[in-house]
Amino acid sequence: MAVVSRNITGLLLALAAAAPAHAEQAWNWNLGVGGSVFYQSNSGGEQSPEYTDTSFRPNLQVGIERAINERWTMGTGLELLVEDAIDWGNSGNLLMWRIAEFGYQVSDNWSLSFYGGAGRYYRETSAYGYGLGAGAQYQLNANWALSFELSYVGTDTSINDAVPFKRDKFGWGSTVLRYRF
Repeated sequence: MAVVSRNITGLLLALAAAAPAHAEQAWNWNLGVGGSVFYQSNSGGEQSPEYTDTSFRPNLQVGIERAINERWTMGTGLELLVEDAIDWGNSGNLLMWRIAEFGYQVSDNWSLSFYGGAGRYYRETSAYGYGLGAGAQYQLNANWALSFELSYVGTDTSINDAVPFKRDKFGWGSTVLRYRF
């Protein structure tokens, strides 16, 4: 995990060094609202049975990005898959921080993205992990876009020395309407 962290940090530093060459490009905030088909699997363990579930969840996103050059963008953002918006302790909500998100402009309207980051699953025992994903985005006009994404997060409770130890795996496909400021 430390090697991955060093590689990601090195990549972000290299991109940050390249950013001043495109200083005329501003940072753009974006907000997104959509829905996700959400799959969850728990490995079970000695004291709990294996568990799987598929459901539909609202998807909320906020992020910031900037152009690196005429084709590439870089950014970061948060994605929240909501099961219970009121109770956060054992809500089943899943939060993913897209630490690094890169976009590639394929044509005037279409772009591709890929991202990696960290996940937090709100359950009776805190669960943390990693996440990754990819997507395509269609630009409706200068501010509005429709994105289609596939994401994965793997979490576990070993950071808390929890008994019973649990691993959760999540996969979801999303359609999100985004507004760029």
